[in-house]
Amino acid sequence: MNSSLPQKHKNKVIFAWLILFFLSVFPQPALPETKIQVKQGGIARMTLEPGVPISSISGRFKDKTVPYFETSKGIFVALVGIDMDQVLGTIPFTTTWQSRGKTFTQKNLIEVQAGAFGLQKLTLPKNKVDLDAPTLKRVRGEKSRMKAAFANSFEKRLWEGPFIAPVEGRRQGTFGRRRLINGKPRRSHTGEDISAPTGTPILAPNAGKVVLVGHFFFNGRSVVIDHGLGLISMYFHLSEVNVEKGALVKIGEQIGLVGKSGRVTGPHLHWGMRLNNAKVDPYAFVDVVLD
Repeated sequence: MNSSLPQKHKNKVIFAWLILFFLSVFPQPALPETKIQVKQGGIARMTLEPGVPISSISGRFKDKTVPYFETSKGIFVALVGIDMDQVLGTIPFTTTWQSRGKTFTQKNLIEVQAGAFGLQKLTLPKNKVDLDAPTLKRVRGEKSRMKAAFANSFEKRLWEGPFIAPVEGRRQGTFGRRRLINGKPRRSHTGEDISAPTGTPILAPNAGKVVLVGHFFFNGRSVVIDHGLGLISMYFHLSEVNVEKGALVKIGEQIGLVGKSGRVTGPHLHWGMRLNNAKVDPYAFVDVVLD
């Protein structure tokens, strides 16, 4: 060891050697647990800096695999979506990785706290709420198409850096709101509504691949983009779509125009995000360091 190093640097070197010795001797060490707090509809950012080359890494949350990606700084990151309807409480998150033929684990805890969701009252035409048999059949088929778009996300990350808001307009704060439509309780609102005039450009908030384009009964003209690693974004009620299914889009690229197609009361953009199939607040991705 270089005796000219200051004492604090000597301590760091000794600590690093102790970690390497620990990793090489013990085949399945369990590192100390940590707990993070996340509100319903939020994102838990889990990180690991192993300090040694690893051959594989993955996370486990609610019996489902959560992928990791490596940043340019040698840090591995997993993004965990906390569904807006997730029951409150503490849920374990386990990371497993392999290095030099050995398996290592780290267990963490995610404490889910209550989100601040309000109540939205809407009055809509009766035929937009109480559906006849042909319309109900159409809606069920469209729901299956949408579900299929969420099912097989790309295994590699397509996005880079923070996301941007897809449209300039007034954020209505509708994410997670319980809804009363014509006086009857309905499914909570799964995305954020952004008020903007018809024809306002809608931009891709980050890079990804267009996996669904369609005109749906409830959602109107719609675009769904897969950003990889289980991160899916969706855009509803468009007046015009400017991309085709299968297109690769870049951050800031125009994908359509704001409109009022589908079941709406006025022009706006419904922007939704799913992370590992959890319904999360899309603004949780804006101007946030995800890498």
